[in-house]
Amino acid sequence: MRVSDLDIPPELKKSLEDQGFSELFPPQAEAIPIALRGRSVVAAVPTASGKSLIGFIPALDAVLSRGRKVLYIVPLKALASEKKSDLDRFAPLGVSVAMSTGDLDSDGGRLAGADIIVATSEKADSMIRHGSGWIREVGVVIADEVHMIHDPDRGPTLEVTLAKMMARDPGLQVIALSATVSNAGDLAEWLGAELVTSDWRPIPLKEGVYFEGEIDFDDNTSASVPGGKDPVWDLAEQTVSSGGQCLVFVSTRRSAESLAARYAPKMGRISGASVPQGDLDMLEGGSESTPLGKKLSSCVKCGIAFHNAGLTYAQRKYVEDGFKDGRIKCIVATPTLAAGINLPARRVIVRDTSRFESNAGNVPISVMEVKQMCGRAGRPGYDPYGEAVLIGKSPADRDRLMESYVMHDTESLTSKLGSEKVLRSHILGLVATGDADSEDSVTDFIRGTFYGSTSRLYGIEGAVESCVEFLERHEMVERDGDRIAALPFGRRVSDLYIDPVSAVALREAVENMGGGTGDLPILHAVASVPDVLGLYPRKGDMERLSRMAGEIEGSLLVGGGDGPYEEDLFMSSMKVAAVLHDWINEVSEEEITEGMGIGPGDVRSRVEMAEWIMYSMGEIAHIFNPDAAVRIKPLLTRLRYGVREELLSLVSFKGVGRARARILFDRGIRSRGDALRAGAAGMSPIPGIGPALAASIAEQAGGGGPGKRAAPAEKAASRGARQTDLSDF
Repeated sequence: MRVSDLDIPPELKKSLEDQGFSELFPPQAEAIPIALRGRSVVAAVPTASGKSLIGFIPALDAVLSRGRKVLYIVPLKALASEKKSDLDRFAPLGVSVAMSTGDLDSDGGRLAGADIIVATSEKADSMIRHGSGWIREVGVVIADEVHMIHDPDRGPTLEVTLAKMMARDPGLQVIALSATVSNAGDLAEWLGAELVTSDWRPIPLKEGVYFEGEIDFDDNTSASVPGGKDPVWDLAEQTVSSGGQCLVFVSTRRSAESLAARYAPKMGRISGASVPQGDLDMLEGGSESTPLGKKLSSCVKCGIAFHNAGLTYAQRKYVEDGFKDGRIKCIVATPTLAAGINLPARRVIVRDTSRFESNAGNVPISVMEVKQMCGRAGRPGYDPYGEAVLIGKSPADRDRLMESYVMHDTESLTSKLGSEKVLRSHILGLVATGDADSEDSVTDFIRGTFYGSTSRLYGIEGAVESCVEFLERHEMVERDGDRIAALPFGRRVSDLYIDPVSAVALREAVENMGGGTGDLPILHAVASVPDVLGLYPRKGDMERLSRMAGEIEGSLLVGGGDGPYEEDLFMSSMKVAAVLHDWINEVSEEEITEGMGIGPGDVRSRVEMAEWIMYSMGEIAHIFNPDAAVRIKPLLTRLRYGVREELLSLVSFKGVGRARARILFDRGIRSRGDALRAGAAGMSPIPGIGPALAASIAEQAGGGGPGKRAAPAEKAASRGARQTDLSDF
């Protein structure tokens, strides 16, 4: 089928054809006409078989032909950016696209004028909780990577968001885009959708297992690989030397970094890489270079990179874009890279098929996860086929990998909504928004979820009762006979989008806080809540962490706990508190990462989440201890920018972060008044400032002009926390 055969507006046909979309792939030709008739669709098709267009064309048609608003839900922030960029190509048609992935204490009112809103499932659910009026106007929901409903972290929120929207609008059209899964029919039944399944790919995929110089593929062919000493390098070298690119998947961040660093000199001899010095400086970390950034930079200049959660967003984006452009020939990554981001390679090498879990040791990873990695093989327009290769360590291991992964179907999708830990937050959200007003109506709602449609719900009434009792005990909801209503504390917790258990701990902290409470006890309280991931305390960390714990032993705002398990959790949160304490006292990122054995991404992710929790703590303080809110406010700004209190007025200038603020302070520019008196001429010669920024600062200090912005503490109070300003790193 051709695009010209579709029943869509002529201008949309022309735009698609101008962008190179003329002939539809078979899965697209089957699914798109169903969606254009207004029917819900589940498209369960392989990676790289054109799933995005199955969502894009009906979404654009809904806007242009029916005037409907579209919500495009994605699992990851990086994927949201990618989809918005793709959809922005249709802006000349008059279609406006907006993206929202952060600031969970916002109703997203600015999105009301957009035709298509791209959002993570967490942000979509948050906007529902805030009562965003435009949500009622949504007529089409695209659920991208809907198989992520299987994920224990992100899955329940996606599931509840879709269930809420379908319950509110029974006529809602849902287009769910999924990888091939064995029970896609269950998804379709839940969504009331027609099912389209296919194993067609534009680039055929061969999966196989390598052992002793030979790859045995699933199509009964084989291929020889020269070398023999290092299977991963031999496979990567063969790929790059023949003009291809490869992705190598390993189980740990440390393995990704060490393998890329080990291969860099050899890759440099065959990649022909040439990287501008400015790019290398950025990868190192700019004015705040880190050992990890230096390692990444040295790899990239050889045409190889590593990709893991220890990198900053800018570093990860550079690696992804460099691979897409062909400048980076090989990426060694942890499996998170396989989750939706469009990075095809000629050959995918899966080195590890197990991972270490603290309670179980080394456990096999799922077939679904391996298939997601394998699905990255095959570059449309470059390769006649893609190859995905697992590595066997013995004849028996080769046979196991072939049987258990290569020739095996993926596991069935299962809901992760059933545990009390997960239900607690979502039940509060349901009651706060009026989607449920009794235990029975909560249970009825759960029956309408994927969990409810695929299980017998044994014990669900008891779980709901237990969750409601917890919320009632902590004054988040109240009962009136069978009816349940949210109290002000519960409504605020629901809006803040934090775990009710975190809210209880934050309430305890602010009620225990006095005017003389130090920074470290507050940071420890923030680091202790379930919403903030702990950091593993190494043996070498224990002396410092024990000393810090001793310093605040008598001033803890939340309980430390007893027993070995609680002690481990305490030290894990204490390590996060130590990182945050270093951050607000202007310890360099290099010192933090090297001293704590973590990556820059670990610092940024903990700071960003802690900033949100600190903001939430301030909001809870307004309810229970307003004096504590005064203590929290400057600390929130320090956390956002990573500065001592003396720099607070300087970081209120647009374009000035922690490094430039310190430079200005040390040169005698210590307030807005100092900046006004110095003027652009006085600040331009200062290293790291320059004429353009100096002029901007002077204009802002004067109280007018386009550069003016609210003080950061004011912004925190009015809008909620936002992403940390790292403009001068």
